[in-house]
Amino acid sequence: MKLFHRYIFNAVLVAGLSGVGLFVFVLITGNAVRDILSLFASGQLNVRMFLGLLALLIPYAISFALPMGLLIGILVVLGRMSARREITALKAAGVSIWRISAPILCFACLGVLFSSVINNYYGPKARSEYKSILANIIREDPLRFIVPKTFIQDFPGYVIYVGETEGENLKDFWIWELDDEDQAVRLARAKRGKFTYLENEDVLLLELFDGFTELRSERNPDDLQRSNPTPTFDSLTVRLSLDKILGGKRKASTKLKYLSLPELTRMNEGLKQEIRALGNRIDDAQSYAKWQDLRVQITKVQYQIQHNYSMSFSILALAIIGIPLGIKASRSETYANIAIALALCLVYYMFMILVDWVSATPSCYPQLLVWVPNLAYQGFGSYLMLRSNRH
Repeated sequence: MKLFHRYIFNAVLVAGLSGVGLFVFVLITGNAVRDILSLFASGQLNVRMFLGLLALLIPYAISFALPMGLLIGILVVLGRMSARREITALKAAGVSIWRISAPILCFACLGVLFSSVINNYYGPKARSEYKSILANIIREDPLRFIVPKTFIQDFPGYVIYVGETEGENLKDFWIWELDDEDQAVRLARAKRGKFTYLENEDVLLLELFDGFTELRSERNPDDLQRSNPTPTFDSLTVRLSLDKILGGKRKASTKLKYLSLPELTRMNEGLKQEIRALGNRIDDAQSYAKWQDLRVQITKVQYQIQHNYSMSFSILALAIIGIPLGIKASRSETYANIAIALALCLVYYMFMILVDWVSATPSCYPQLLVWVPNLAYQGFGSYLMLRSNRH
């Protein structure tokens, strides 16, 4: 029996890791296309920085890919074994479903431990660093925005064009100022220019040298015959706010989902102390409003802590329900098992989304509701295993 347990464990391990790898690739690709692929394609990110940002996405992707990947491994292995009548032969020999499932449940428990570490420590840290780097990457090197011979529209209210760059110097510089309807109302052209980042003001300072400006008609900016060239200038300064395109300077994310377990625990204790400090002094409107706000905050923190653990234990919940379904399906086709796995995960994550909607409502106890999908899957899976063991 040990040999057979080893066979099942190794088969689920190989199939599960293959599924995890597939979903990690899909999740990373989706995030890369949304966030950084355009920056890389336009030359604003070099290969080293692009690969570094992709690496930071791996822990975040693993937290979602582990439950789905392991479920696929279970369904594929047990589906093939059931289709080849191996499960029937084992049951005929007196081996119960629980003994057949022992190596799978053992593997699922190991997955829970690994996922708990990822979800509570490495995942939030990597995700926070990813967001921080992405937000501040232009501030560290403002010239990353500037791609020669490309119309740059990253700055609201402006369009920029640069003929060529030589180090920090920009040559053949064009900048159009746009109105509320995105029509050009002013043009400034200079032979050369230079960017400087003002850290205290979070502003890119653009200095233009040796050029001219052209003011368009406010009534009809497209009527070039009525444009009014102004005298040439020796220097001109334009201030471009990075806050508008990057959402403010972010050296570290303050979102709860980007905080590790120790940080969430400290925040939870701090909020509890504030509530205790209020005591019974909530008889006036201001104190009551503060008490309500603290309740909402502490509920969000407690929900996030429980959410991280619940996502880890989803591996065990999906494994328990996947075992009887894999045996019952009796299909050796991989695509059919993947479809079943995706359907189960879709239903599970829909439950989680519904709970997330009330995460800021203390009266709904979202920190407890977040465990309902796990308990439902484990309960239904145990019932199916009991039925399968009787037949």
